[in-house]
Amino acid sequence: MPLIDYEWAMNEIMKDQEYIYNFLIKDLYYLGVVLNKKYQLLRIVYNIFMVGILVSVIAFVIALLAISG
Repeated sequence: MPLIDYEWAMNEIMKDQEYIYNFLIKDLYYLGVVLNKKYQLLRIVYNIFMVGILVSVIAFVIALLAISG
């Protein structure tokens, strides 16, 4: 969308206060939905990372015991 058309559309929207409030309510809702999805994915990635760290430590201990024993 060209800048001129965007500015015109935004000016038309700004004339209707109720429409602005409804738009903001929907926007906040969908921002929350997106953030919820992002935090779920972040939690999964964090858990995978922690399992990887644990496996690395266990492998290091096993290798250390195999070398010294």
